[in-house]
Amino acid sequence: MHTLVNSYYEFNIKQMSTKKRILFIANEMSPYLELTEFAEIMNKLAVKANDSGMEVRCIMPRFGVINERRHRLHEVVRLSGINVSIDGDDYPLQIKVASLPNARLQVYFLDNEDYFKRKSIFHDENEKWHDDNALRTVLFCKGALETVKNLAGLLILFIVVAG
Repeated sequence: MHTLVNSYYEFNIKQMSTKKRILFIANEMSPYLELTEFAEIMNKLAVKANDSGMEVRCIMPRFGVINERRHRLHEVVRLSGINVSIDGDDYPLQIKVASLPNARLQVYFLDNEDYFKRKSIFHDENEKWHDDNALRTVLFCKGALETVKNLAGLLILFIVVAG
């Protein structure tokens, strides 16, 4: 009986010492893209979880207004090359990464030449919504889920998509 109790105790200690991993998925996050207050909330939530000892990653679209040079984005070759299939059409995604300033956590950016490069996000300068917003949203969501498959070892998945 004593051995069983010790084994149970050692098992629980090992479980507690394993870092929990969280992936946040959002369409905006400060300082990269700040359309609404949600961007700052995402930043603070990710930093707070990271500071509490969890291993945190974030995924967001690499919209054309996000400056790659200023934010030091670079391609993650092992994750890039994902093809997302929507209604029989394939859309290639390139995955880029940057470190969140003043925090030790990575933010992944999903990029597609045709749908995320434009300098406007959801509407043009005349406030007319882009006709392909639904397709872009589906592309981002499916791309994020495909990326999750390639990020081995995520124990907890916390998905936040707003917009």
